Amino acid sequence: MRLTRLRWKMRSELAEFQEYVGRYDLTDDKVRLKVVHTMKVCALMDELAQSLGLSERERDIAYVTALFHDIGRFEQLRRYGTFVDYQSVDHADLGVQILKEEGLLDGFGDEEKERILTAIALHNKYELPMLDEKTLLLARMIRDADKCDIFRVFASKDLTSATSTTLSSVQDEVVSAEIERMLFEHRCVEKEKRKTGLDVWMTFLGFFFDMNFSETIRIAKKQGYYRQPFDGVAFTRAQEQIDRILAEVERYIDERLQENV
Repeated sequence: MRLTRLRWKMRSELAEFQEYVGRYDLTDDKVRLKVVHTMKVCALMDELAQSLGLSERERDIAYVTALFHDIGRFEQLRRYGTFVDYQSVDHADLGVQILKEEGLLDGFGDEEKERILTAIALHNKYELPMLDEKTLLLARMIRDADKCDIFRVFASKDLTSATSTTLSSVQDEVVSAEIERMLFEHRCVEKEKRKTGLDVWMTFLGFFFDMNFSETIRIAKKQGYYRQPFDGVAFTRAQEQIDRILAEVERYIDERLQENV
């Protein structure tokens, strides 16, 4: 595991995370996927915190939020055999419950603990409610860092685990008109409106419309993971549609980055 800077105060939290995850089958590819994802999000969160000029204490809080943001995934997989929330349980809500029951945040004061729990509870929700300034910043940070690494997971060889689709299963599909309209309106995809596997893929492109910081958008663009699966398929019916959507998403990305030059 590498972070841009792992402070000594955070080693106990990392040890607690490793102890907790060690209760699960680390030979299971899905368990390992979430461990790797967690470490990647920690690194991204630390990089984002540095770019925002946060104090060391606020960086520690951001790191711990990233470390525990998906803690509910492991128990979700054990109980239900899936990472699909609507088929099982909301993994963020389960994670908050586990963090409280296990006392994994007991090293923090009540106000800091509540901020971390709130940010974790909201990291996968469609939109954020009204929050105080500090909690809103933390919630936006973990949502951005999480999305930024989900692009990498989306581009991984194991698409079935990440999306319940395969390259071949989407080859002959099209994007539903309602989903395409959401993207051109610069809105995140509403999961309950998806009808095809290709609609599921559109969810990842829609992430850009809910990214809050130019740093994470810059990282996501540079990595290029968001478009790799699309470049790997010769779509029989949707190629022009895909090209049109990708062009609009990339126009939006460039405009956002230009605003922050």
